[in-house]
Amino acid sequence: MYSEQSTKRERSSGLGEIRTLGLMVFAGLLCIWSVLVFDLVAYAQDSGSEEVSKTLKSACDQASEYSESFDGRAVLVMHRGRVVYERYKGWNKETPHMLASGTKSFTGVLAMFAVQDKLLSLDELVCETITEWKSDKRKNQVTVRHLLTLSSGLEPADAAFPTRGQGLQQLRGGLLAERQQRIQRQDEDKKLSSLATGNWFADAVNVPSKANAGEIFDYGPSHFYAFGELLNRKLLRQTEIPARSFEEYAKLKLFGPIGISIGRWGKDSAGNVNIPGGLSLTAREWAKFGQFILDKGGVRDSSGNTNQLVPEELLQQCFVPSSANPRYGLTWWLSGVEGVADTGGTVKGGAVKGGTIRDRIKMGILNREAEIDDDSAELALKIYIAAGLGKQRLFVVPDKDLVIVRFAEPTRAGNRFGNASFLKPILDAVAQSHVSPTSNETEDR
Repeated sequence: MYSEQSTKRERSSGLGEIRTLGLMVFAGLLCIWSVLVFDLVAYAQDSGSEEVSKTLKSACDQASEYSESFDGRAVLVMHRGRVVYERYKGWNKETPHMLASGTKSFTGVLAMFAVQDKLLSLDELVCETITEWKSDKRKNQVTVRHLLTLSSGLEPADAAFPTRGQGLQQLRGGLLAERQQRIQRQDEDKKLSSLATGNWFADAVNVPSKANAGEIFDYGPSHFYAFGELLNRKLLRQTEIPARSFEEYAKLKLFGPIGISIGRWGKDSAGNVNIPGGLSLTAREWAKFGQFILDKGGVRDSSGNTNQLVPEELLQQCFVPSSANPRYGLTWWLSGVEGVADTGGTVKGGAVKGGTIRDRIKMGILNREAEIDDDSAELALKIYIAAGLGKQRLFVVPDKDLVIVRFAEPTRAGNRFGNASFLKPILDAVAQSHVSPTSNETEDR
């Protein structure tokens, strides 16, 4: 009896083990099948993304080759918040490059922080702070907005700031010497070089006016140094913000929170930074600034959350066309931007108003910095541009979620570089893509 029951139990146990083993094998096969299916799906997705990536990389290669044909050194493309392409020739991603006048666009954005902090308003009279201007019938009508739209009426006064070219030592082929000679020729009559003491901010206070405020757009450094003096005086009169100079305020409010590492920022003998042209940054650091513009004044953290540093509506003031020059906002060049000018009138394209024939010719040449001489649909977009000598470029394209950096050696040949020919292949590829591309990086090609 015992033996028979034991045999039955053993048989039952054996069947149970077989069933268990079968279930385990089935479960294992199911897991393998699931992994295979998942891998196939993932591979299909990656393959699609790879095709998009190849298309974009090919377009970026085309743009880079065009850039390099005009002495380009670097091209970096950010799409949807991440670097998707990077290529260097005779340069590398660790070495800061001069921005030249690409530096200017930081000033307009920093001014929006000052408005937020109630240090100033765009339409306040500068003479309320720089009181030396109160007795001057032209200067006492200048507002902060006039300074930032380069329509203050001040002489550009390059000759009054002779040492500011120290940040342009990367110029080759005699271009630096040619630049200095041109400034000297322009100064033969006006003798503005006599104003130079080595303190750019203080010297800007003494620069004479050539026109009434708001009448003409006149590109030059004096507007920026005057704004630097204004901000310095504002900061020295308050105690709530732990910054006492333009440089300290810029690092506290802008560069630090965005995470921009400064390679070099030229200074005068008094320690004032070169606001209109002294910064050197790597391509990735400059691109961070462009992404800040795309993110409408916010900075994303590692979790994807946004810390709003300055209100979007304030930041947007930088991209409102100026009545004196519809191609220029507050320290930014504008392409494809139409809307209400800073004086309340509607603008659409248009030429620079006022000034002598020489002034208008000069400004027409400068306006080509923002020119997109192509009527194709890919380029019919709002594009904000920070532009510097030698065709240094930071392009911000809000509708395509794009930031594009271009560095170049400043040469005569490089002057033939065109924004449209460079941008078109990239914008066309992004317009055709439906999947976020993967990163592609090529150095020293």
